[in-house]
Amino acid sequence: MTRIVCPLHSAARRWGDALALCGPEGQLTYEALDGRVTALTHHLSAQGVRPGEHLGYLGSNRQEAVLLLFAALRLGAVFVPISPRFPDDQRDRLIQELDIRWCWSESTPPTGVRALTLVSGQGAEAWQVDTERPLTLVLTSGSSGHPKAAMHNLQQHLAAAEGSHDQTPLARGDRWLLSLPLFHIGGMAILFRCLTCGATMVLPHKTDLASNLQSQKITHLSLVTTQLMRLLERKDAEQVLASVTTLLLGGGPIPSQLLARLKPYPLKVLTSYGMTEMGSQITTGPANDQGLSGYPLAGRQVRIEAGLIEVRGDCRFMGYYANGALSQPFDADGWFATRDLGVFVGEQLKVLGRADNMFISGGENVQPEAIEAVLKRCDGVEEAVVVPVADTEFGQLPVAVVKGSWQPELWEKRLLKKLPRFMRPRRYLPWPSDGHHGGLKVSRKAMAEYVSRVDG
Repeated sequence: MTRIVCPLHSAARRWGDALALCGPEGQLTYEALDGRVTALTHHLSAQGVRPGEHLGYLGSNRQEAVLLLFAALRLGAVFVPISPRFPDDQRDRLIQELDIRWCWSESTPPTGVRALTLVSGQGAEAWQVDTERPLTLVLTSGSSGHPKAAMHNLQQHLAAAEGSHDQTPLARGDRWLLSLPLFHIGGMAILFRCLTCGATMVLPHKTDLASNLQSQKITHLSLVTTQLMRLLERKDAEQVLASVTTLLLGGGPIPSQLLARLKPYPLKVLTSYGMTEMGSQITTGPANDQGLSGYPLAGRQVRIEAGLIEVRGDCRFMGYYANGALSQPFDADGWFATRDLGVFVGEQLKVLGRADNMFISGGENVQPEAIEAVLKRCDGVEEAVVVPVADTEFGQLPVAVVKGSWQPELWEKRLLKKLPRFMRPRRYLPWPSDGHHGGLKVSRKAMAEYVSRVDG
């Protein structure tokens, strides 16, 4: 057990008048946020919340989520944010699996849990917290099936934030938009990055990204390349991005034409590789069109074993939690096998794709991500997903589902120049109208089902 003064209280003493949180409900300085959390902590304790209990949060990015997270820290409880977009059956299954006994919901609370009520009072108290006690359960993307719940403690979240600062400068006065949901690790990580630097966590005020950037004078922004493309296509792109200093890009390869369009802007543009299990970022570096994901951040170690990326470090999660048990999928030296394929190019990591996405076509190994990377570099392509379909002669054949201006002949020429012929998709299908997004990532399972339905 390692006990320290609550980092929110430390931030309030160091940057008391600095803006901590800004959103539709108003703004709070670090001192005011600390006071609100103190009052809420006593209120939750009076409701009957006890150390070790799991507190569910069913909602969008709201002030209540931030308050509840830090109150859980002080109570010794576990904060469990769940997407409000889950179907009721899946939500209820997760509530049972993750032992959620209390829940705050922006709509009607699920049955079988006790509803949490919040309070808007103030208080002042120097809380001591255990850095090694479980603090959060964050679901993995679940792009290949049912999501797992990764458990982190405070020490791991703080280590993730400190390592991020290695490549992503952040200071008091900076404003990071919470454009990623708090039920994903990318959103959760922003809270701890801001907390450790006295920066401002900005909750979205508007529904569209451009309006938030302009009205809230955002300096730091996490987004995927398709979002950035749409911003740059706007006639007022220069005004929309005027306050932004740092862009952290995810979502795969970055097209060269996108980098060219960014050159006139005085921005620090970064690309990264990360995952829920490591508290978000693992590597970060300058944006490029070679598919490089940057350098290992401080406090992280990365190695390649039999072509697979393995990671460990101070921010590595405690394990996967389900039904009262914590499974720890680490070797004797603490390495976690990611199931991602990769290589080092100099000192930078290049991620080649998921090992479990690979399939065999006519005796040849086909990595869908390699095909997708080439397609995404074609003009007009916003998104691409490649899935296998059964074939009597070859076993399986690649089919590409593409979002963007429809130019299959151009794509075909580009692919034949860049990849072996056996990796050429045998068919191209248009992107489904519902997008098949189960969060931040495209669900390959849902996309395969879409292809199957089209095939009849």
